[in-house]
Order: sequence, then structure tokens, then C-alpha cells
Amino acid sequence: MNRQQTEILRDIIHRMMARYMTVRPHGIDLGSGRKPIRALNCRVLNYAAARTLYRQRRPVCRSLDGVKALKDSKKCCQDCLERKQCTSQVHLDIVFENCPYRLLIAYTSAKNFLLYTAKLAEEKLEIQTIDTKIVVVNRGSWGELRFLRADL
Repeated sequence: MNRQQTEILRDIIHRMMARYMTVRPHGIDLGSGRKPIRALNCRVLNYAAARTLYRQRRPVCRSLDGVKALKDSKKCCQDCLERKQCTSQVHLDIVFENCPYRLLIAYTSAKNFLLYTAKLAEEKLEIQTIDTKIVVVNRGSWGELRFLRADL
């Protein structure tokens, strides 16, 4: 896939509702009745800061830019009284098996992702132009993601 095709796909994903991937200890759940996938090769089209406020393990407010709430564009994260209870995250827009997905990652997985993007930058590679392998490491009650170039 060339750069122009990647830009077109990124635009399409931003305009439509992407499916959410969920990280489980035994793999990534695509929410389609499939077994969780322990490792997958995909294309990361975009990534950015995100925030989610959870109550009883359910998201009640989310921002995909860390600035404004998704469902209420007048609600600013900076002014929100509940900001300290939010989970800081990185959101990824991904294409896997020709389907768009969104993946929200926090803590260790986000750190691993940012280290991966820094390594790509050192190699003068843009993440949108290469395939990425995402591997789930079982940490007992949660799954940690590792990111690798799929061509290595």
C-alpha cells in the first residue's frame, strides 16, 4: 500500500465508525465471535492521545484527542472536574484483514507503542507505510501489547 492509499484509508476510518478491538490476557478480541488472536499483522494508519473515564469498568466519557469529549464537543478535558479519574491512553486506528479497527491502549502497552514509534523514527520510517505485528503477552489479569515490524 502506497502513501496516498494509506491517506485515503485513514480518512475513511476517521469518517466512519471503526470497530473496537479489546485486549484480553489471551489475545485481542475483535468482537466478532472469533477466538482472541494472540498476534496479528496490521497497518497502523493513525495514533493520538486519548482519555477515557470509566465507571464500574464501563466507559462513560471518552476523548480521542485528549482535548474534547466525543459525545459532547463543548466538554473540554482541561476543564472537567472528573479529569483526574480519567485513564490516559493512546488510540490507534488500524486496518486488519481489510477492516478498520480502533484500539485504545494504556500504561505499559502505550509505553511499548511509543518506544516502537521512536525506533521507527530513528530508522526514518513512517508507521503508516509498514506492517506492524502486535503481540499479546499474558500478564494474568490483563494483556500487555508488544509492537514489532512485521517484515523482520
